[in-house]
Amino acid sequence: MGDVEFVHYRGPEAARALSEEYADAYTEIYAEPPYDSGPLYSRERFLERTGRQVYRPGFELLAAVDARTQALAGFCFGFCFPEGGWWGGETSEPPTDVITVEKVAVIELVLRKAYRGCGHGKALLETFLAGRSEPWATLLAHPAAPAHARYERWGWRKAGTVQPAPDAPVVDAMVLNRVPAR
Repeated sequence: MGDVEFVHYRGPEAARALSEEYADAYTEIYAEPPYDSGPLYSRERFLERTGRQVYRPGFELLAAVDARTQALAGFCFGFCFPEGGWWGGETSEPPTDVITVEKVAVIELVLRKAYRGCGHGKALLETFLAGRSEPWATLLAHPAAPAHARYERWGWRKAGTVQPAPDAPVVDAMVLNRVPAR
């Protein structure tokens, strides 16, 4: 596929993450293994969760659109976890250096299959994070998903485990220190 352009949405405009276009892209990606294993990744649950998340402090949506067709190629969104904030559900103890500060939670990083293998996913995540001020970033990754190994190559490390809902698989909580080493 061709080039993509990134478009930021904040505030009320970010609620476009609830549109059919975004739900279609989400459903397409989460129909693939290992995500196709339970109801957590259903279209309905995505819309339900996202409907709450768009009102969280610091919520931001970054869309990747095909430069030629303007079709949605993918998206990334997230919001701020305050000091002391961490993932919900059954979790292992988070690292002290992460839990004691604000952090950006990357909730979704979705890239349609036709746009993979060109560096668009990494660019989408890096562009999303570049606009954030939090010293740490965190995301959840299924250990059997190809994305998990990519996150590790990109510098993310496993910080614990999370089962976000009783009917969800146990996934890895990963973190990225965004403060350059001195």
